[in-house]
Amino acid sequence: MSNQTYNELLVETSELIGEATQADEALYEAGTADRATLLPILLELRVRYTILLRRLDSVYDQLLQPQKRLIVKRLLEACLGRLVEIKHDLVEMRLSDHTFDDDEALVKLQVTPHEAEPCIPQFFIREREDEIEQRRQFILDTLRKLGYEPPKPPALVLTEQQAVIIIQSHERARQGRLRGQFMKEIRLLKEKGRDQKGEMSATAATAIQKVWRGFIARRCTKRRKKEEQLLIGMELPPYMESEAIKKAEEVQEYRRKLQKERQKEYETALVTIEESLRAQHGAKINEQIGDELRRWIREYYERTERFPEMPSEESGGSRAMYSRQGTGMDSELSKSSPVSSKESKRSKESKDKKNNKNEENGKNKEEPEDFNTYKCMTSAFLKDMTGANEEYEDIWKYKDDADNPHERYYGDMIEREKMVKIEQEIRKIVDEMMRSELELLQAAYDRDRAQKGKKSKKQQKKVRRGGKKSKKKKEKDLTPDRTTESLFEELVTNGIIRPYPLVNIDDYIGEKCYVGAAFREEGQEAAPCLGDIRQLVKEYCILPLGSEHVRNNSPLVRSVLISGPPACGKKMLVHAICTEVGAMLFDLTPANIVGKYPGKTGLIMLIHLVMKVSRLLQPSVIWMDDAEKPFVKKIPKTDKTDPKRLKKDLVKIIKGICPEDRVIFIGTSKAPWDAEQKLLFQCYQKFIQVPRADYGSIALMWRTRLHKANALNPRLEISCLARVSDSYTIGTLLAALDAVLTTKRRLQLRVRALTATEVAVQLAAKEPVYAEHEQSAEAWWYKTPMERRRQKILQRLEEMQVEAEAAAK
Repeated sequence: MSNQTYNELLVETSELIGEATQADEALYEAGTADRATLLPILLELRVRYTILLRRLDSVYDQLLQPQKRLIVKRLLEACLGRLVEIKHDLVEMRLSDHTFDDDEALVKLQVTPHEAEPCIPQFFIREREDEIEQRRQFILDTLRKLGYEPPKPPALVLTEQQAVIIIQSHERARQGRLRGQFMKEIRLLKEKGRDQKGEMSATAATAIQKVWRGFIARRCTKRRKKEEQLLIGMELPPYMESEAIKKAEEVQEYRRKLQKERQKEYETALVTIEESLRAQHGAKINEQIGDELRRWIREYYERTERFPEMPSEESGGSRAMYSRQGTGMDSELSKSSPVSSKESKRSKESKDKKNNKNEENGKNKEEPEDFNTYKCMTSAFLKDMTGANEEYEDIWKYKDDADNPHERYYGDMIEREKMVKIEQEIRKIVDEMMRSELELLQAAYDRDRAQKGKKSKKQQKKVRRGGKKSKKKKEKDLTPDRTTESLFEELVTNGIIRPYPLVNIDDYIGEKCYVGAAFREEGQEAAPCLGDIRQLVKEYCILPLGSEHVRNNSPLVRSVLISGPPACGKKMLVHAICTEVGAMLFDLTPANIVGKYPGKTGLIMLIHLVMKVSRLLQPSVIWMDDAEKPFVKKIPKTDKTDPKRLKKDLVKIIKGICPEDRVIFIGTSKAPWDAEQKLLFQCYQKFIQVPRADYGSIALMWRTRLHKANALNPRLEISCLARVSDSYTIGTLLAALDAVLTTKRRLQLRVRALTATEVAVQLAAKEPVYAEHEQSAEAWWYKTPMERRRQKILQRLEEMQVEAEAAAK
């Protein structure tokens, strides 16, 4: 695809952004509204921003012009943050983490449910490829120094009888090959002795011709039938990459290399143009600003017979002084620091906002009748998106790029930006010089009038002291003299930081729930599917963690608990989160930290190292497997991992995660109901329960896996196989498939097709998900904070409806 293609795509995307932001602004202007009317609007906006996210991601990935890419990234991050905000609005509105798509919105925007699922922006990894690779290589090198080797397959242990049978079979095969070779040589000798001059009879030629024509006809018929089935979608094409896809990927990779070259040219131009501008205009700008300030001070003195006071850099410097030209008749007003007044106003406004929020929260807790109405949270990204889109339309949308076909940087734009920067830096230097001159003038003026000019200084010091109050005490650094590399190496050596397999989140196969909207209209809650779990992990863990700007301004999710039966993909989801954002994985599983950093001081050091290094190497994922064990009431005597070691400190670790930290705490649990629920709910903010695999997800898994293994054939009933494997997890099914498709069996697929019976035999030896486990999981889910809150409000609404009906009678 050419530069013109992506520029046209960006123009179309800009128009779609304008439509989405108009609808979004109208939503905020409406204020508090009925939930029934707000819900479809928010669902439609979520789909719109998902489409915009996918478009902006493809444009940002392939666009070459470096200055245009800056504004596209602003749009991309704003769209990403707005998508996360809408998700939290929908959760608060419906009091459920699973917000199913609206069918009307999908039909209106002509989007499939899979296209309505947010994509992972490619810049999460692409802009940090070198850094991620260096960290991964450092971990592997450190482990190699310690003698760590990749896990090898377990050795095959045989009994004496089994070994004898194998030796006998190999010996008989060897003898059979020798006998076959011997018989072949005898046959060749016999054929040499025959008369080779005989001619082929007509009957023999006819027989050969008949067999060959039949073979050709059957092969053509089979080929036409297969093409027809491929055309109507009854059969999947063979699993191989087409030449068109390969060429497209090669072109994309070539454009990425060009993109890096353009970026390097742009960065070098920023330095060279700034140096040349400083050399040409630096002294001239310095002189102009100094003359302008001296003239203004002279006029101020002639008008008020006093010398003005230069504002500090934080309050704007000399630029802020011009805005106070009308004031200053009294010395106290002229010498008052504007910083203190602004800070006091901000502090008052922040206090008022906090009080209002507390009052609103109190009202919501005391008055659940307000459940029928809702007010969306204020967006931190909508203004940025609107401003970036307007800036794009003003500068880039109608810009003629005919003179720049290779998409290189524009020097005139760099000059304008650098002139503003140079002027600001020189103004700061001139301001400092003018402050010293004003102090000398004030001192001379005071000597002439026999006055001491200490009062203003005292007032200024008092104001500065008041403005620099420390809100929080800084945490004590237990390792102030150590480098990041040494701390990193220590945690890798102790197994706290560990390598993880590279897994994409889209490899977590599962269908989405397609009946969510229909159930919502009937007032019921649909059960989520595996595709909804995949989308939830994206929205809560991956999308906010991948961008620093989004993490700082979006609603904060500090901790997530992923629960589900064994082999349902919990660890795979954790590894996918780390892979998609290029995060470091810190393993605080009780079995992993046993014997490491012993004692109370060792535990303090462990927590300090994990929190410090996770911030230094962010984004980071702190993971705890068997997350219920620290909160179990009674520990079995056979468990020697001391799981309660981190019980008191888990809440401190999670609360210590700030919005500036791209760190998330993730726990995985097989049986969360075994823990003390109060402590568990205090520790984790969001709960994701992996449900039993539904029919659609299992059928999709079988189809994709068998297709990749070239084991899919028309005789294999996928529907029947999905029904048979209904009560098993996806991990169990994949293990059964691996046991069936051995190397020998793969070689036999062309001769003997795979049957459902072979898979069923392997599944018979596997453990299914029992009904008792599902009942325990369902009972625990109804005790989670979000579900309890939802049930209380629904119960209250039913009571209100009964009271209204009784009053009407």
